[in-house]
Amino acid sequence: MTKALFKFTMLLLFISLIGCNGRLFTVHKIDVQQGNAVDPEKVGQLQIGMNKEQVRFLMGTPLINDSFHPDRWDYIYHLIPDYGDTERRHVAVTFEGDKVAAIEKSDIPLEKKTEDN
Repeated sequence: MTKALFKFTMLLLFISLIGCNGRLFTVHKIDVQQGNAVDPEKVGQLQIGMNKEQVRFLMGTPLINDSFHPDRWDYIYHLIPDYGDTERRHVAVTFEGDKVAAIEKSDIPLEKKTEDN
């Protein structure tokens, strides 16, 4: 009886270790977020012709305000998760005078991920 109980316990232990998907003996790392939170919904609201105050209200203060290109604001977001793919987002807003002349978007997801997806 004790031999069968031992085998059953070892089988349960083995199955539970397989269920951990290889993360049982890994070092815990925290998620590292850097830069501006670039929300796809807010980026979608950016329009040509908006003034600087409207862009600052919508997107926040830019991460990079280049002294060599004072009419360009860069919003950069970088996420290194504990487990999964690295996420990068970059939006560059170029002004002519006080109005938005161009919006460059890279690595912006088209729709927000929800719990159901």
